[in-house]
Formats: sequence, structure tokens, C-alpha cells
Amino acid sequence: MTKGTKLGLFFLALAGLSWGVYECKYEYSYYTDLKDRPWAYSQDENAKLLVGTWQGEFRDPNNLTKTIRLTILPPVSDEERAKKAARRTRKRSGLGSRADKKRFDGTATVTSPHGQEEYELNGHVQTEAGNRLAVIHFQTGDEFLRLRNNFNLLAALEGGEWQGDSLTLTLSFAYTTATGSSYSNSSDPRYEKTVTVHLLRIKS
Repeated sequence: MTKGTKLGLFFLALAGLSWGVYECKYEYSYYTDLKDRPWAYSQDENAKLLVGTWQGEFRDPNNLTKTIRLTILPPVSDEERAKKAARRTRKRSGLGSRADKKRFDGTATVTSPHGQEEYELNGHVQTEAGNRLAVIHFQTGDEFLRLRNNFNLLAALEGGEWQGDSLTLTLSFAYTTATGSSYSNSSDPRYEKTVTVHLLRIKS
């Protein structure tokens, strides 16, 4: 066997070993999430997870009918998992929020005759199965784009419930004036009002 052949076999074996390590790290990460985040991952492609897109209708404190479309994203995407598995060494900071096994992120769009509201959201599940939720916070990417003269979403209060194809949240609001500033009036019950919304899963 020539020296060149030996080197070729060596690098081939090294490549095979690297691929094996990558596969092991990827599969370990995935199966860990199956165990720790059953509300976000399942080997059953028909499983009903908290992750997904939801839609419902509610009336805001001004009695304006609005439609909310809410998407909860997988805590770790396939692309993120692949990048993590490909890293030779783990960063000291780890995965940051992704290391929080109960956290989720997503987006929400609220539409009404008054206009369209766009939000980013983050929250936590309270139970291992994820059927009970902690507070969900809604933020706009650009505060200058927040809809004016409007009760915008502030949060979904602790105690939200998810079961199968149904998601129930209790929403709180913050009023934005024509100038873009926040306003509240303790003598006006609208500014303290919360609204319960029942959302159904939007199947892709």
C-alpha cells in the first residue's frame, strides 16, 4: 500500500468519524428535546403540539372586534440544531434562551377595521406537558410602528391553557395615543380590562 493510499484512507476514516460524532450530537439533542419539550416535539407527525399557528377573535376594551393569528415557533429549529451539532466546542454561553426548556418564542398579528398590529412574543409553559402557560409578553419590533389610538396587546396573563386543537388566553392591553405615547386612566375601567380569547389551531 502506497503512502498516498494510506493518507487517503486516514482522511476518509477521519471524515467518517467526524460525521459519526455530528450524527450522535444531533440525535442526542433531538431525543433530549423529545423528552424535555413534549409540547414542542414529537415523532408522530400528526401530534397536536403547542407549537403551531392559532387563530381566534376577541373584542378589545373599546368593543372593537379583532382577529388574532398567533404562531409559536419550535424552540430549536432543525438548522440551529445542525449548527450546534457541527460545532467542535461548545460556547461558554451555551444556547442562551434556547437552554430554557420551558421557554417559547413566536409572532402574532392582530387585524381589525382600525388596522394591523404586528408583535413578537415570548413566554413559558408552566407544566412539563405544556398544557398550562405562564405570562406571554408581546412586543413590537419598532415602537414607532405601534398602532395609534388603539388598545394594543401587552400580555397574555398567567393561566393560559392549551389542549389539543384549542388554546385559551386572557389578554391585557396598553393604550397608545395619537402621538405614540402610552396612556392610562384609573377611573376608566377600559384601561384595566382583560379579555379572554379562544383560539383554534390553523392546520397547514
